[in-house]
Amino acid sequence: MKITSDIFPCGQFPKDAGIARLLGLYPQIQEGLWMQRIKIPGGHLTGGQWNALGDIVREFTPQTPLRLTTRQDVEIHDLLPGQVPLVQRKLSESDMTSLGACGDTLRNITVCPCSGVATGTVNLMPLARQLRTVLEGMDVIYSLARKLKISLSCSDHCGQPWINDLGLVARKKDNRWGFRLIGAGSLGARSATGITIFNWLEVEDVLPLAVAAVRVFYEHGDRQNRHQARLRHVRERLGDTEFIKLINDVFSEVKMEEQWPEVSLEETEDGFSVSEILTFTNGEITAAMAEALGQLAADTNYRVRISNQHKIIVFGKSATLLRQKLDGFSVLSKAAQIQPSIVACPGTKWCSRGLVNTNDLADRIREELGHKLSADTTVCISGCPNGCSHARVADIGLVGCVSRKNGQREGLFNMYTGGNMGRDDRLAEPAAKKLAVEQVINTIGESI
Repeated sequence: MKITSDIFPCGQFPKDAGIARLLGLYPQIQEGLWMQRIKIPGGHLTGGQWNALGDIVREFTPQTPLRLTTRQDVEIHDLLPGQVPLVQRKLSESDMTSLGACGDTLRNITVCPCSGVATGTVNLMPLARQLRTVLEGMDVIYSLARKLKISLSCSDHCGQPWINDLGLVARKKDNRWGFRLIGAGSLGARSATGITIFNWLEVEDVLPLAVAAVRVFYEHGDRQNRHQARLRHVRERLGDTEFIKLINDVFSEVKMEEQWPEVSLEETEDGFSVSEILTFTNGEITAAMAEALGQLAADTNYRVRISNQHKIIVFGKSATLLRQKLDGFSVLSKAAQIQPSIVACPGTKWCSRGLVNTNDLADRIREELGHKLSADTTVCISGCPNGCSHARVADIGLVGCVSRKNGQREGLFNMYTGGNMGRDDRLAEPAAKKLAVEQVINTIGESI
């Protein structure tokens, strides 16, 4: 499918559901209201872009904050259809896009927040931009069988490579950079982490390899059953050995087809040495918070990056000055406190697929157990088996389900424990089934 102005007429709300999704739009559970997702490459927004997002909230959804996602994106909720084209125009004017934020296409390419910012890290943002340009130029990219997710990580795997379709992990060998390629992982009702496709991939081979993976996915993705349509399911149907062979065969063909753009990786020598983590309750960012983040991002003494798990990381060169800077923003004081990550998808608050109320449970865990949980603990709460909060790889994962007793519908949670947030191939293991909210609180409390 070619993206043209004929498909997306200026100033009109898209009536086709598939086109709406490609524009980052999903209908909310409230009839007539929409969620607009914005694709934030590598989680990097300029000061002006943060300010523009604050302005959009003030003008269009003053009662509803922005919301962070688990893939470095930002969402705007409670939009009326007539507001959507106006919001998209304002996003475009600030060099932001929603194209490909949802739908059966290349999703936001995530990059670990420290990349190119912290001293000694390799800068992966230029490669992320090259990947996006090359892949979005493919004729088939907007008509894949399902979504395609790519992450770029530094050597500590903080980009969650094991739960992406393609997870590239930067490595250094013989004083040169390359990648370990992990692929064909995904979460959902039946989650599975990926496999190692290449232990060493040359930097110049990343672009043709990604093109080859897209071609394999386009040709072999299941278009009859969306529940079996990810790249992982192609691997499972073929078997790991045959899947890797197919990727390699197509990769060899693609490499010979054209002269590929030069790709180079540079190490950050005089970067930022300290950081502070901002954790936002239920991922919510008010207009005032966005404007504060805009001031931070505009200050050349600091760097601001959206991370995963509803976090934003602020980098500086002096711990004392960074703390003083953050203390100057009262609207960020709660987010700047040391605290565990309690991550909840929208659940029944907004999502039409949500089975349970996730935000209320997240608030209770935060209020009743937050002071007992260690700061490096991540609790992920998903409102349905799709697992958008990454519950199946969390330290503590909670997945919503429904039970009926005496004709009454009750929202319950299945509990999983022991994941490592996609940094390795571990899935969280089943720990308890069909817990009511009070049982969840008690079970977590007893385990601390």
